[in-house]
Amino acid sequence: MKTLLSLMIVVGCVGMGGCSGKSSRPSATIEGVVRYNGQPLEQASVHFTSPLTGESAYANLENGGKYVIEFPEADVGQKYEIAVRRPYIEVEDAHSAPKIIPMKVAIPSKYHHRTTSGLSFQLEQGGMQTFDIELSKS
Repeated sequence: MKTLLSLMIVVGCVGMGGCSGKSSRPSATIEGVVRYNGQPLEQASVHFTSPLTGESAYANLENGGKYVIEFPEADVGQKYEIAVRRPYIEVEDAHSAPKIIPMKVAIPSKYHHRTTSGLSFQLEQGGMQTFDIELSKS
């Protein structure tokens, strides 16, 4: 009986990807530059979403239109859908209204949602990836 119980524990752990509690999905970092009509976009946030799991991550753009997105557990082999929209404003006081910053460039509305943007990125492996995003008026 003791042997059967030990065997069941081992089989269960192997079937779940190990008993260490660590995920079998690797971490991934995606970095790049967002350009609008060939020029780096200075104000926006970029959002990557896995249609497989619905997990999403975003980053506000930095100087030069640069972004860095980190997935602690990435869906390798999946095509991530991308949206580009207004930057997120972090609010420390939940009772105060977020300050809306006027946009210098109006991002076409088709880019605001991942299902209409036409933007995607195939994540082939874990680790560091580079993906530049080009937006246009049309």
